[in-house]
Amino acid sequence: MVTFTNLLQVVQHCDKYPYTVTNDGARLLLEDNVCVGTILPPVLNELVAYNQTLDPCPFVICDTAVHFNEHITTMDERTKTVETLMNHWRTQQTFSALAGWRNELYAVYGKDGQPAFVMERAATPLFGISTFGVHVNGFVLDQGEIKMWVARRSLSKPTWPGVLDNCVAGGIPYGYSTKETVVKECDEEANIPESLAQHAKNVSVVSYYTTSQYGLQPETEFVFDLELPLDYQPTPKDGEVECFYLWTLDQVKESVLRGDWKPNCALVVVDFMMRHAYITADNEPDYIDISYHLHRRLEFPCPKIALAIKSL
Repeated sequence: MVTFTNLLQVVQHCDKYPYTVTNDGARLLLEDNVCVGTILPPVLNELVAYNQTLDPCPFVICDTAVHFNEHITTMDERTKTVETLMNHWRTQQTFSALAGWRNELYAVYGKDGQPAFVMERAATPLFGISTFGVHVNGFVLDQGEIKMWVARRSLSKPTWPGVLDNCVAGGIPYGYSTKETVVKECDEEANIPESLAQHAKNVSVVSYYTTSQYGLQPETEFVFDLELPLDYQPTPKDGEVECFYLWTLDQVKESVLRGDWKPNCALVVVDFMMRHAYITADNEPDYIDISYHLHRRLEFPCPKIALAIKSL
Protein backbone atom coordinates (compact mmCIF):
# COMPACT_ATOMS: atom_id res chain seq x y z
CA MET A 1 0.00 0.00 0.00
CA VAL A 2 1.06 3.59 -0.67
CA THR A 3 1.34 5.88 2.34
CA PHE A 4 0.94 9.64 2.18
CA THR A 5 2.25 12.66 4.07
CA ASN A 6 -0.67 14.92 3.15
CA LEU A 7 -4.17 14.85 1.68
CA LEU A 8 -3.13 16.42 -1.61
CA GLN A 9 -1.04 13.31 -2.30
CA VAL A 10 -4.09 11.18 -1.49
CA VAL A 11 -6.29 12.80 -4.12
CA GLN A 12 -3.49 12.99 -6.69
CA HIS A 13 -2.95 9.25 -6.29
CA CYS A 14 -6.43 8.70 -7.73
CA ASP A 15 -6.91 11.67 -10.06
CA LYS A 16 -3.65 10.94 -11.87
CA TYR A 17 -4.31 10.88 -15.61
CA PRO A 18 -2.40 13.84 -17.12
CA TYR A 19 -4.39 16.96 -17.78
CA THR A 20 -2.49 17.60 -21.02
CA VAL A 21 -1.86 14.52 -23.16
CA THR A 22 -0.63 14.33 -26.74
CA ASN A 23 -0.47 11.29 -29.02
CA ASP A 24 -1.85 9.06 -26.31
CA GLY A 25 -4.42 6.88 -28.01
CA ALA A 26 -7.36 7.24 -30.35
CA ARG A 27 -10.67 8.86 -29.47
CA LEU A 28 -13.82 6.75 -29.69
CA LEU A 29 -16.32 8.92 -31.54
CA LEU A 30 -20.05 8.86 -32.17
CA GLU A 31 -21.97 10.89 -34.71
CA ASP A 32 -21.02 14.58 -34.89
CA ASN A 33 -17.56 13.62 -33.58
CA VAL A 34 -18.78 13.31 -30.00
CA CYS A 35 -15.97 11.69 -28.01
CA VAL A 36 -17.09 9.01 -25.54
CA GLY A 37 -13.79 7.31 -24.77
CA THR A 38 -10.05 6.94 -25.34
CA ILE A 39 -8.44 3.80 -26.73
CA LEU A 40 -4.77 3.35 -25.85
CA PRO A 41 -2.31 1.90 -28.41
CA PRO A 42 -2.25 -1.74 -27.10
CA VAL A 43 -6.04 -1.93 -27.32
CA LEU A 44 -6.13 -0.05 -30.61
CA ASN A 45 -3.71 -2.55 -32.16
CA GLU A 46 -5.95 -5.45 -31.15
CA LEU A 47 -9.00 -3.59 -32.40
CA VAL A 48 -7.38 -3.08 -35.81
CA ALA A 49 -6.55 -6.79 -36.04
CA TYR A 50 -10.10 -7.77 -35.05
CA ASN A 51 -11.67 -5.27 -37.44
CA GLN A 52 -9.79 -6.72 -40.39
CA THR A 53 -11.36 -10.16 -39.86
CA LEU A 54 -14.90 -8.92 -40.55
CA ASP A 55 -16.69 -7.78 -43.69
CA PRO A 56 -18.13 -5.24 -43.45
CA CYS A 57 -15.79 -3.90 -40.79
CA PRO A 58 -17.68 -2.74 -37.69
CA PHE A 59 -15.30 0.16 -37.09
CA VAL A 60 -13.57 2.84 -39.11
CA ILE A 61 -10.12 3.26 -37.57
CA CYS A 62 -7.32 5.77 -38.01
CA ASP A 63 -4.40 6.73 -35.77
CA THR A 64 -6.34 9.30 -33.77
CA ALA A 65 -9.99 8.24 -33.97
CA VAL A 66 -12.33 5.26 -34.06
CA HIS A 67 -15.88 5.47 -35.43
CA PHE A 68 -18.63 2.92 -35.75
CA ASN A 69 -19.00 2.10 -39.43
CA GLU A 70 -21.84 3.73 -41.32
CA HIS A 71 -24.02 0.60 -41.30
CA ILE A 72 -24.10 0.67 -37.47
CA THR A 73 -26.49 3.47 -36.56
CA THR A 74 -28.76 2.45 -33.67
CA MET A 75 -28.22 1.92 -29.97
CA ASP A 76 -28.94 -1.80 -30.31
CA GLU A 77 -26.50 -2.14 -33.21
CA ARG A 78 -23.72 -0.35 -31.35
CA THR A 79 -24.41 -2.44 -28.24
CA LYS A 80 -24.29 -5.71 -30.19
CA THR A 81 -21.10 -4.68 -31.99
CA VAL A 82 -19.27 -3.93 -28.74
CA GLU A 83 -20.71 -7.05 -27.06
CA THR A 84 -19.46 -9.30 -29.86
CA LEU A 85 -16.01 -7.70 -29.73
CA MET A 86 -15.66 -8.01 -25.97
CA ASN A 87 -16.90 -11.62 -25.97
CA HIS A 88 -14.25 -12.40 -28.58
CA TRP A 89 -11.49 -10.79 -26.54
CA ARG A 90 -12.76 -12.51 -23.40
CA THR A 91 -12.69 -15.92 -25.11
CA GLN A 92 -9.19 -15.24 -26.43
CA GLN A 93 -8.07 -13.88 -23.03
CA THR A 94 -6.71 -10.87 -24.85
CA PHE A 95 -6.97 -8.44 -21.93
CA SER A 96 -6.81 -9.13 -18.19
CA ALA A 97 -9.57 -6.58 -17.57
CA LEU A 98 -12.11 -9.02 -19.00
CA ALA A 99 -11.21 -11.70 -16.44
CA GLY A 100 -13.30 -9.64 -14.04
CA TRP A 101 -16.45 -9.97 -16.17
CA ARG A 102 -19.48 -9.08 -14.02
CA ASN A 103 -22.47 -9.45 -16.34
CA GLU A 104 -23.34 -5.88 -15.42
CA LEU A 105 -24.14 -3.34 -18.12
CA TYR A 106 -23.04 0.29 -18.06
CA ALA A 107 -24.54 2.94 -20.29
CA VAL A 108 -22.31 4.98 -22.59
CA TYR A 109 -23.88 8.40 -23.05
CA GLY A 110 -24.08 10.52 -26.20
CA LYS A 111 -24.15 14.29 -26.50
CA ASP A 112 -27.83 14.51 -25.50
CA GLY A 113 -27.25 12.70 -22.22
CA GLN A 114 -29.10 9.61 -23.42
CA PRO A 115 -27.51 6.15 -23.71
CA ALA A 116 -25.77 5.68 -27.07
CA PHE A 117 -25.02 2.02 -26.28
CA VAL A 118 -24.39 -0.20 -23.27
CA MET A 119 -21.42 -2.40 -22.49
CA GLU A 120 -20.04 -4.81 -19.91
CA ARG A 121 -18.71 -2.99 -16.84
CA ALA A 122 -15.37 -4.81 -16.83
CA ALA A 123 -14.73 -3.75 -20.43
CA THR A 124 -15.10 -0.01 -19.92
CA PRO A 125 -11.40 0.68 -19.10
CA LEU A 126 -10.37 -0.78 -22.46
CA PHE A 127 -12.22 2.00 -24.24
CA GLY A 128 -11.64 4.60 -21.52
CA ILE A 129 -15.38 5.00 -21.06
CA SER A 130 -16.62 7.56 -18.54
CA THR A 131 -18.47 5.66 -15.81
CA PHE A 132 -20.82 6.66 -13.01
CA GLY A 133 -21.53 5.32 -9.54
CA VAL A 134 -22.99 6.11 -6.14
CA HIS A 135 -21.09 6.30 -2.85
CA VAL A 136 -22.87 6.55 0.47
CA ASN A 137 -21.27 8.05 3.56
CA GLY A 138 -23.00 6.35 6.47
CA PHE A 139 -22.51 8.38 9.64
CA VAL A 140 -23.93 9.05 13.09
CA LEU A 141 -23.97 12.02 15.43
CA ASP A 142 -22.71 10.95 18.84
CA GLN A 143 -23.22 13.80 21.32
CA GLY A 144 -22.59 16.26 18.50
CA GLU A 145 -19.51 14.44 17.14
CA ILE A 146 -19.62 12.96 13.63
CA LYS A 147 -18.53 9.34 13.36
CA MET A 148 -18.38 7.44 10.07
CA TRP A 149 -19.25 3.87 9.25
CA VAL A 150 -16.30 2.43 7.33
CA ALA A 151 -16.48 -0.82 5.37
CA ARG A 152 -13.62 -3.27 4.91
CA ARG A 153 -13.85 -4.98 1.54
CA SER A 154 -14.04 -8.75 1.48
CA LEU A 155 -10.75 -10.59 1.14
CA SER A 156 -12.31 -12.52 -1.75
CA LYS A 157 -13.04 -9.39 -3.82
CA PRO A 158 -11.29 -9.55 -7.22
CA THR A 159 -10.33 -5.87 -6.92
CA TRP A 160 -8.88 -4.14 -3.87
CA PRO A 161 -9.50 -7.03 -1.44
CA GLY A 162 -9.29 -6.20 2.24
CA VAL A 163 -8.94 -2.42 1.91
CA LEU A 164 -11.26 0.19 3.37
CA ASP A 165 -14.30 1.46 1.50
CA ASN A 166 -17.25 3.78 1.94
CA CYS A 167 -20.18 2.40 3.89
CA VAL A 168 -21.96 1.61 0.61
CA ALA A 169 -20.81 2.07 -2.98
CA GLY A 170 -21.56 0.69 -6.42
CA GLY A 171 -21.73 1.46 -10.12
CA ILE A 172 -25.04 2.62 -11.59
CA PRO A 173 -26.33 -0.25 -13.75
CA TYR A 174 -28.16 0.48 -16.96
CA GLY A 175 -31.81 1.21 -16.21
CA TYR A 176 -31.31 2.38 -12.61
CA SER A 177 -31.54 5.89 -11.21
CA THR A 178 -29.03 7.11 -8.64
CA LYS A 179 -31.46 6.71 -5.73
CA GLU A 180 -32.57 3.27 -6.91
CA THR A 181 -28.90 2.25 -6.99
CA VAL A 182 -28.39 3.60 -3.46
CA VAL A 183 -31.33 1.59 -2.13
CA LYS A 184 -30.17 -1.55 -3.95
CA GLU A 185 -26.56 -1.27 -2.77
CA CYS A 186 -27.56 -0.39 0.80
CA ASP A 187 -29.55 -3.62 0.96
CA GLU A 188 -26.97 -5.82 -0.79
CA GLU A 189 -23.78 -4.59 0.85
CA ALA A 190 -24.80 -3.35 4.28
CA ASN A 191 -28.22 -4.88 4.98
CA ILE A 192 -29.63 -1.36 5.39
CA PRO A 193 -33.41 -1.52 4.82
CA GLU A 194 -35.15 0.67 2.27
CA SER A 195 -36.91 2.54 5.06
CA LEU A 196 -33.51 3.91 6.13
CA ALA A 197 -31.82 4.04 2.72
CA GLN A 198 -34.51 6.33 1.33
CA HIS A 199 -33.24 9.03 3.72
CA ALA A 200 -29.87 9.21 1.94
CA LYS A 201 -29.32 12.71 0.56
CA ASN A 202 -27.52 13.43 -2.71
CA VAL A 203 -25.07 16.09 -1.52
CA SER A 204 -22.21 16.21 -4.01
CA VAL A 205 -20.43 14.68 -6.97
CA VAL A 206 -16.79 13.65 -7.03
CA SER A 207 -15.07 13.30 -10.39
CA TYR A 208 -11.57 12.16 -11.32
CA TYR A 209 -9.59 10.49 -14.10
CA THR A 210 -7.58 7.51 -12.98
CA THR A 211 -5.60 4.71 -14.59
CA SER A 212 -4.99 1.09 -13.68
CA GLN A 213 -3.45 -2.06 -15.10
CA TYR A 214 -6.76 -2.52 -16.94
CA GLY A 215 -6.78 0.80 -18.76
CA LEU A 216 -8.31 4.25 -18.40
CA GLN A 217 -11.12 5.16 -16.02
CA PRO A 218 -12.69 8.61 -16.01
CA GLU A 219 -15.35 8.41 -13.32
CA THR A 220 -18.02 10.46 -11.63
CA GLU A 221 -19.48 9.42 -8.28
CA PHE A 222 -22.82 10.72 -7.04
CA VAL A 223 -22.20 11.21 -3.32
CA PHE A 224 -24.89 10.61 -0.73
CA ASP A 225 -24.84 11.23 3.01
CA LEU A 226 -26.95 8.92 5.16
CA GLU A 227 -27.31 9.71 8.84
CA LEU A 228 -28.04 6.46 10.64
CA PRO A 229 -29.54 5.99 14.11
CA LEU A 230 -26.90 5.86 16.81
CA ASP A 231 -28.05 2.40 17.87
CA TYR A 232 -28.07 0.97 14.31
CA GLN A 233 -25.20 -1.05 12.87
CA PRO A 234 -24.78 -2.00 9.18
CA THR A 235 -23.94 -5.67 8.66
CA PRO A 236 -22.42 -7.55 5.69
CA LYS A 237 -24.95 -9.32 3.51
CA ASP A 238 -23.78 -10.24 -0.01
CA GLY A 239 -20.19 -11.18 0.81
CA GLU A 240 -18.59 -8.03 -0.64
CA VAL A 241 -17.87 -6.54 2.80
CA GLU A 242 -15.81 -8.20 5.51
CA CYS A 243 -16.95 -5.97 8.39
CA PHE A 244 -17.86 -2.42 9.37
CA TYR A 245 -16.16 0.00 11.78
CA LEU A 246 -17.54 3.12 13.44
CA TRP A 247 -14.71 5.65 13.56
CA THR A 248 -14.14 9.25 14.52
CA LEU A 249 -13.02 11.58 11.75
CA ASP A 250 -9.55 11.64 13.33
CA GLN A 251 -9.36 7.87 12.88
CA VAL A 252 -10.70 8.13 9.34
CA LYS A 253 -8.12 10.73 8.34
CA GLU A 254 -5.28 8.70 9.84
CA SER A 255 -6.38 5.63 7.88
CA VAL A 256 -6.58 7.66 4.66
CA LEU A 257 -3.01 8.92 5.11
CA ARG A 258 -1.85 5.35 5.81
CA GLY A 259 -3.14 4.40 2.38
CA ASP A 260 -5.63 1.91 3.78
CA TRP A 261 -8.45 2.99 1.44
CA LYS A 262 -9.49 2.12 -2.08
CA PRO A 263 -8.22 5.25 -3.89
CA ASN A 264 -11.52 6.58 -5.25
CA CYS A 265 -13.28 5.94 -1.93
CA ALA A 266 -10.61 8.01 -0.17
CA LEU A 267 -11.65 10.93 -2.37
CA VAL A 268 -15.28 10.56 -1.26
CA VAL A 269 -14.15 10.56 2.37
CA VAL A 270 -12.03 13.69 1.88
CA ASP A 271 -15.03 15.37 0.23
CA PHE A 272 -17.16 14.42 3.26
CA MET A 273 -14.63 15.87 5.71
CA MET A 274 -14.46 19.11 3.71
CA ARG A 275 -18.23 19.49 3.47
CA HIS A 276 -18.60 18.92 7.21
CA ALA A 277 -15.85 21.46 8.02
CA TYR A 278 -13.47 18.94 9.53
CA ILE A 279 -11.05 19.96 6.76
CA THR A 280 -11.13 23.72 6.20
CA ALA A 281 -9.16 26.38 4.35
CA ASP A 282 -7.67 27.41 7.71
CA ASN A 283 -6.34 23.97 8.72
CA GLU A 284 -5.45 22.54 5.28
CA PRO A 285 -2.88 24.50 3.22
CA ASP A 286 -3.73 22.55 0.03
CA TYR A 287 -7.48 23.09 0.38
CA ILE A 288 -7.97 24.60 -3.10
CA ASP A 289 -5.79 22.10 -4.96
CA ILE A 290 -7.49 19.21 -3.15
CA SER A 291 -10.88 20.56 -4.24
CA TYR A 292 -9.72 20.70 -7.88
CA HIS A 293 -8.81 17.01 -7.80
CA LEU A 294 -12.20 16.11 -6.29
CA HIS A 295 -14.12 17.90 -9.03
CA ARG A 296 -12.25 17.35 -12.27
CA ARG A 297 -14.00 18.39 -15.46
CA LEU A 298 -14.26 15.34 -17.72
CA GLU A 299 -14.57 16.03 -21.44
CA PHE A 300 -17.12 13.31 -22.10
CA PRO A 301 -20.93 13.43 -22.31
CA CYS A 302 -22.64 12.98 -18.97
CA PRO A 303 -26.05 11.48 -18.30
CA LYS A 304 -29.14 13.55 -17.94
CA ILE A 305 -30.19 11.08 -15.28
CA ALA A 306 -33.89 11.93 -14.95
CA LEU A 307 -34.36 11.96 -18.71
CA ALA A 308 -32.35 8.79 -19.27
CA ILE A 309 -34.39 6.83 -16.75
CA LYS A 310 -37.71 8.27 -17.84
CA SER A 311 -37.12 7.24 -21.46
CA LEU A 312 -36.50 3.54 -20.71
